[in-house]
Amino acid sequence: CGNFDGDSANDDRLQVRTRVGRTGVPQEELLFKTKTPVVAANRPNINDCPATKLDEAKAYCRAQEGGKLIPSMGCLVDYCFAGKGFAMNG
Repeated sequence: CGNFDGDSANDDRLQVRTRVGRTGVPQEELLFKTKTPVVAANRPNINDCPATKLDEAKAYCRAQEGGKLIPSMGCLVDYCFAGKGFAMNG
């Protein structure tokens, strides 16, 4: 989802979301005729967690959950938005 300017530094997930927004490409800019609606929920979104913090959360949650390959979304969201102490309380 980069912008093809050759600068991978501005292709970070959060920077792309800043450019495109939370609901994706505007209807008038779509390549196809239809678009799957994006519903913005009133809760923390893991896509808003900075990459370095999300990497920390994944490592922490994997360890807390017995080495599971894919940690639970609840643990990741807790770690990213409420902190490690909150994630420890499950």
